[in-house]
Amino acid sequence: MNIADLEKYFERIHFSGTPELNMETLRKIHQLHPKYIPFENIDSYTGKVPSLNVDDVFRKLVIESRGGYCYEQNLLLSEVLKTLGFNVKLQLGRVVWGRQEDSIAAQTHLLLIVDFDGDQYVVDCGFGTATLTAPVLLNEEEQQQTPNGMFKVSHKEETYTLWMWKEQWLPVYRFTPENVEPVDLDISNWYLSTHPDSHFKNRLILSKVDENARYTYTDHVLNIRTRDGEKESITIENDIQLYEILINTFGLKENAIEALKSKVRIW
Repeated sequence: MNIADLEKYFERIHFSGTPELNMETLRKIHQLHPKYIPFENIDSYTGKVPSLNVDDVFRKLVIESRGGYCYEQNLLLSEVLKTLGFNVKLQLGRVVWGRQEDSIAAQTHLLLIVDFDGDQYVVDCGFGTATLTAPVLLNEEEQQQTPNGMFKVSHKEETYTLWMWKEQWLPVYRFTPENVEPVDLDISNWYLSTHPDSHFKNRLILSKVDENARYTYTDHVLNIRTRDGEKESITIENDIQLYEILINTFGLKENAIEALKSKVRIW
């Protein structure tokens, strides 16, 4: 990623000021990215395998103002952070959200581990409903407050588990630190976007988080959960309403609507 691309990314996430190699910059990027680049799986839902080529990801999420799912979100974030001088490692996790911590799960979620000033942080702008909005210390088992919720990381032998507080501690994903090669991402990306049983192929999922609330759409319902725990559920009854929330709630543009309209009928 060159400086011109970096400036376009900062414009996309409304980053102001001078970025530096420090925690303040990392935290600021981490909070702004999931606010302005929504989680969405329109491509996989409409039968297209998302490209993981870095240039394609940049074009889609930054130039075309689209969103994406974990591979796209965190690959873009990784390139940005590496350009700024951060030490970033790709890491695959096993999603256990909505299930027991020890549930059987394939390694299908991409997250980042950032080494900075002697500490390691979980950095992840691509989980949708439970995405982080701040780096979380990896080797700290006490609860950690982020701008949008309380998280913690537990550690058993070689396995780490990220947890989110939601009336109780809920496991998000677990992972064992190991080297991840691009081919690992290609395989899991292909599976999630093509397998008949993949929920990314069968369900349209949209998510965004800002300083006020988390917004999630799936199964014709828009859920809004505020920082103080209040929840509002709005039934989306037709395609016109869906297209409206794509623009007004999730900040997408007409190109996202056209991608959705040209491939499938929602109702």
